[in-house]
Amino acid sequence: MKPEIDYEHFLNEITDYAIFMLDTDGNIISWNLGAERIKGYNEDEVLHKHYRIFFPEESRSACFPEKLLVTAASTGRAEYSGWHLRKDGSKFYGNGVITAIHNKSGILIGFAKITRDLTMLEENSERISKSERKFRYLIESAPDAMIIVDGNGMINLVNKQTIKLFGYSEHELYGRNIEMLMPEKFSVRHIQHRDEYKKNPKIRMMGEGRELKAKRKDGTEFDVEISLSPIKTDPEDEIQIVAAIRDTTQRTKIENEIRELNRTLEQRVKERTEELEKSLIEKVTMLQEIHHRVKNNLQTVSSLLRIQSNKIPGDPAVGYLRASEQRIRSMALIHMQLYKTKDFSKINFYEYVEDLCDQLKISFGITDDKVKVTVEIKDIYFSIDTALPCGLMINELVTNSLKHAFPGNRQGSIQLKILRLDNRSYEFIYNDDGIGASDDVITENPSKLGILLINTLVEQLEGEVETSYGAGAEFKLTFRDIEHKTHYRT
Repeated sequence: MKPEIDYEHFLNEITDYAIFMLDTDGNIISWNLGAERIKGYNEDEVLHKHYRIFFPEESRSACFPEKLLVTAASTGRAEYSGWHLRKDGSKFYGNGVITAIHNKSGILIGFAKITRDLTMLEENSERISKSERKFRYLIESAPDAMIIVDGNGMINLVNKQTIKLFGYSEHELYGRNIEMLMPEKFSVRHIQHRDEYKKNPKIRMMGEGRELKAKRKDGTEFDVEISLSPIKTDPEDEIQIVAAIRDTTQRTKIENEIRELNRTLEQRVKERTEELEKSLIEKVTMLQEIHHRVKNNLQTVSSLLRIQSNKIPGDPAVGYLRASEQRIRSMALIHMQLYKTKDFSKINFYEYVEDLCDQLKISFGITDDKVKVTVEIKDIYFSIDTALPCGLMINELVTNSLKHAFPGNRQGSIQLKILRLDNRSYEFIYNDDGIGASDDVITENPSKLGILLINTLVEQLEGEVETSYGAGAEFKLTFRDIEHKTHYRT
């Protein structure tokens, strides 16, 4: 014996579905708790009302509820998915099924209506659809060719830039192996690289440090730059790989042109440098020869003056000739220093003064036992425009001291000191501990010419001088290193 079933109680237990009965005109004659939960009406509010109250205005205006009943009556069933209305006027997306009910004689006695709320599914579906559209938009808007392949290298998605770059249609690429876009000489090796990447997928540039080539549909090859990114839409899904491909043909061409230009430029620079070095060597040799000849000419003039002075012994002019001879020798010594150095712009003034004082002592027959000359000049280099007047001035001062400051067997010392001040300025201090002299003695012949020459040289150096005579002599000069007045041009 079959157990009796309380169908009304059974229907009320189903709360995920709105289940209710309609008469043949579409009026509601039963209502379950699921219908109350989904649509918001209690049973008293809907009984004997037409079920069209659950449809939006646009559906009612089109007599859509009535048409569904006609379909169900004629075919036994009508199904639709769309928007439904709740009691509060809000909409929900639902799926509805209307089933025609007949008596034992086959006469239509009403309809059963079942509705399921699919709002969450629809919203999720819409979100997924939007995400897909956004993803597709990002792929399509990329400036590079974008290709998505599975772990086996099969192409699943391409963008318009891919079609434009490679010349294939979308249909020709889908489901094909990615190696079809490579020259054959690279395809076999790429399969191995692809398998290795699948084991350790990460974002990276493909073929770093190596030349990469791709192949178009027409067979032409071109330079590319490829970056790889692994993606997974779901932890259970197989890994997908996004390849961004950029045509670098133009860039490679420009880089090659730049390299060629650099190579040509380097070669030209090398050749020009060799030319300049050769020219510089020739000019250095020429300048050395010039200074050498000037020195020789000055020494010749000095020798002529000595010969001339020897022919007129006792004559007062001899003193002037001998003084002029020594002045010329001091000038020749500067050219000899320039001849010895590779830098014709400056000379080591300490070496010059040492040699000059040694020559003067020899010319006067003075030994270190009688007069000791101390030179204190450290790391000072003068241009020829400064060295010449300064050297002549030192020549006059030392000559004056050796001739007059130490008569007879008197012993003594001479000190020369040049100190570097600020702003290219220098201080020259000269003193001896000889017998001293009055201004009258200093200006007597033949020293008068020497004093006049010193004053002229001080003016040439644009200096300020202080002198004192008494127990010895002291000469102090502040001056500036004169800028070059002569410039050698190539």
